Amino acid sequence: MDVIQIIDELEQEFVSSKNFLWSKKTLVNMDRCASLIAELKANLPSAIQEASYVLSKKEQIIANANDEANKIIADARYRAEQMVSGSELVKQSEQQAGKILNDATRKCSELYNVTRNNVDKMLKSVETYLDQNLLVLRRNREELDNAINRLQYDEGRDN
Repeated sequence: MDVIQIIDELEQEFVSSKNFLWSKKTLVNMDRCASLIAELKANLPSAIQEASYVLSKKEQIIANANDEANKIIADARYRAEQMVSGSELVKQSEQQAGKILNDATRKCSELYNVTRNNVDKMLKSVETYLDQNLLVLRRNREELDNAINRLQYDEGRDN
Protein backbone atom coordinates (compact mmCIF):
# COMPACT_ATOMS: atom_id res chain seq x y z
CA MET A 1 0.00 0.00 0.00
CA ASP A 2 1.19 3.52 -0.65
CA VAL A 3 1.32 6.25 1.98
CA ILE A 4 -1.88 7.96 0.84
CA GLN A 5 -3.90 4.74 1.05
CA ILE A 6 -2.58 4.08 4.55
CA ILE A 7 -3.51 7.59 5.68
CA ASP A 8 -6.97 7.15 4.11
CA GLU A 9 -7.53 3.87 6.00
CA LEU A 10 -6.34 5.44 9.26
CA GLU A 11 -8.74 8.30 8.74
CA GLN A 12 -11.55 5.85 7.97
CA GLU A 13 -10.81 4.00 11.22
CA PHE A 14 -11.24 7.19 13.21
CA VAL A 15 -14.39 8.21 11.34
CA SER A 16 -16.02 4.83 11.75
CA SER A 17 -15.18 4.57 15.46
CA LYS A 18 -18.07 4.23 17.90
CA ASN A 19 -18.93 6.72 20.61
CA PHE A 20 -19.57 5.67 24.19
CA LEU A 21 -23.05 6.32 25.45
CA TRP A 22 -23.47 9.75 26.92
CA SER A 23 -19.84 10.59 26.35
CA LYS A 24 -17.72 12.31 23.79
CA LYS A 25 -15.13 9.58 23.94
CA THR A 26 -14.84 7.13 21.06
CA LEU A 27 -13.84 3.53 20.81
CA VAL A 28 -11.04 3.01 18.27
CA ASN A 29 -9.48 -0.25 17.23
CA MET A 30 -6.04 0.47 18.60
CA ASP A 31 -4.46 -2.62 17.10
CA ARG A 32 -5.66 -1.66 13.65
CA CYS A 33 -4.44 1.95 14.12
CA ALA A 34 -1.07 0.78 15.44
CA SER A 35 -0.72 -1.54 12.46
CA LEU A 36 -1.53 1.25 10.01
CA ILE A 37 0.91 3.63 11.74
CA ALA A 38 3.66 0.99 11.60
CA GLU A 39 2.99 0.43 7.91
CA LEU A 40 2.99 4.19 7.40
CA LYS A 41 6.39 4.49 9.10
CA ALA A 42 7.73 1.64 6.98
CA ASN A 43 6.53 3.28 3.73
CA LEU A 44 7.35 6.82 4.71
CA PRO A 45 11.10 6.67 4.02
CA SER A 46 10.52 5.35 0.49
CA ALA A 47 7.98 8.11 -0.09
CA ILE A 48 10.45 10.68 1.17
CA GLN A 49 13.14 9.19 -1.10
CA GLU A 50 10.77 9.37 -4.07
CA ALA A 51 9.93 12.97 -3.23
CA SER A 52 13.64 13.84 -2.96
CA TYR A 53 14.29 12.11 -6.26
CA VAL A 54 11.45 14.05 -7.90
CA LEU A 55 12.76 17.31 -6.39
CA SER A 56 16.31 16.59 -7.55
CA LYS A 57 15.02 15.80 -11.02
CA LYS A 58 12.96 18.97 -10.95
CA GLU A 59 16.08 21.01 -10.20
CA GLN A 60 17.99 19.21 -12.94
CA ILE A 61 15.15 19.75 -15.42
CA ILE A 62 14.98 23.44 -14.48
CA ALA A 63 18.78 23.73 -14.81
CA ASN A 64 18.67 22.02 -18.22
CA ALA A 65 15.81 24.27 -19.31
CA ASN A 66 17.76 27.34 -18.17
CA ASP A 67 20.84 26.14 -20.06
CA GLU A 68 18.77 25.55 -23.17
CA ALA A 69 17.09 28.94 -22.79
CA ASN A 70 20.50 30.62 -22.45
CA LYS A 71 21.71 28.81 -25.58
CA ILE A 72 18.61 29.92 -27.48
CA ILE A 73 19.08 33.52 -26.30
CA ALA A 74 22.77 33.47 -27.27
CA ASP A 75 21.89 32.03 -30.67
CA ALA A 76 19.18 34.65 -31.15
CA ARG A 77 21.63 37.43 -30.25
CA TYR A 78 24.20 36.02 -32.67
CA ARG A 79 21.62 35.82 -35.45
CA ALA A 80 20.42 39.35 -34.67
CA GLU A 81 24.01 40.60 -34.88
CA GLN A 82 24.45 38.75 -38.17
CA MET A 83 21.26 40.30 -39.51
CA VAL A 84 22.33 43.78 -38.38
CA SER A 85 25.78 43.35 -39.89
CA GLY A 86 24.09 41.95 -43.00
CA SER A 87 21.86 45.01 -43.21
CA GLU A 88 24.95 47.20 -42.72
CA LEU A 89 26.60 45.33 -45.58
CA VAL A 90 23.49 45.90 -47.70
CA LYS A 91 23.54 49.62 -46.84
CA GLN A 92 27.21 49.88 -47.76
CA SER A 93 26.59 47.99 -50.99
CA GLU A 94 23.66 50.24 -51.85
CA GLN A 95 25.77 53.34 -51.17
CA GLN A 96 28.59 51.99 -53.30
CA ALA A 97 26.15 51.07 -56.07
CA GLY A 98 24.68 54.59 -55.93
CA LYS A 99 28.15 56.11 -56.19
CA ILE A 100 29.02 53.86 -59.15
CA LEU A 101 25.73 54.76 -60.84
CA ASN A 102 26.34 58.49 -60.31
CA ASP A 103 29.89 58.19 -61.66
CA ALA A 104 28.66 56.24 -64.68
CA THR A 105 25.90 58.79 -65.33
CA ARG A 106 28.39 61.67 -65.06
CA LYS A 107 30.90 59.95 -67.39
CA CYS A 108 28.13 59.12 -69.85
CA SER A 109 26.98 62.73 -69.83
CA GLU A 110 30.56 63.94 -70.38
CA LEU A 111 31.07 61.45 -73.20
CA TYR A 112 27.77 62.55 -74.79
CA ASN A 113 28.80 66.21 -74.64
CA VAL A 114 32.27 65.51 -76.07
CA THR A 115 30.78 63.37 -78.85
CA ARG A 116 28.14 66.00 -79.64
CA ASN A 117 30.82 68.73 -79.83
CA ASN A 118 33.04 66.56 -82.05
CA VAL A 119 30.17 65.71 -84.40
CA ASP A 120 29.19 69.39 -84.50
CA LYS A 121 32.79 70.33 -85.39
CA MET A 122 32.90 67.68 -88.11
CA LEU A 123 29.58 68.82 -89.57
CA LYS A 124 30.71 72.45 -89.47
CA SER A 125 33.92 71.44 -91.24
CA VAL A 126 31.93 69.54 -93.87
CA GLU A 127 29.56 72.51 -94.19
CA THR A 128 32.51 74.89 -94.68
CA TYR A 129 34.07 72.54 -97.24
CA LEU A 130 30.75 72.24 -99.07
CA ASP A 131 30.19 76.01 -98.95
CA GLN A 132 33.64 76.60 -100.43
CA ASN A 133 33.10 73.99 -103.13
CA LEU A 134 29.63 75.35 -103.81
CA LEU A 135 31.15 78.78 -104.47
CA VAL A 136 33.72 77.20 -106.79
CA LEU A 137 30.93 75.26 -108.49
CA ARG A 138 28.84 78.42 -108.94
CA ARG A 139 31.83 80.29 -110.36
CA ASN A 140 32.56 77.42 -112.69
CA ARG A 141 28.94 77.38 -113.82
CA GLU A 142 29.01 81.14 -114.35
CA GLU A 143 32.25 80.86 -116.27
CA LEU A 144 30.78 78.02 -118.31
CA ASP A 145 27.66 80.07 -118.95
CA ASN A 146 29.78 83.05 -119.93
CA ALA A 147 31.94 80.89 -122.18
CA ILE A 148 28.88 79.41 -123.86
CA ASN A 149 27.33 82.82 -124.25
CA ARG A 150 30.54 84.19 -125.80
CA LEU A 151 30.74 81.28 -128.15
CA GLN A 152 27.18 81.80 -129.19
CA TYR A 153 27.77 85.49 -129.57
CA ASP A 154 30.90 84.94 -131.58
CA GLU A 155 29.15 82.41 -133.79
CA GLY A 156 26.28 84.75 -134.31
CA ARG A 157 28.59 87.49 -135.41
CA ASP A 158 30.48 85.30 -137.71
CA ASN A 159 27.40 84.26 -139.45
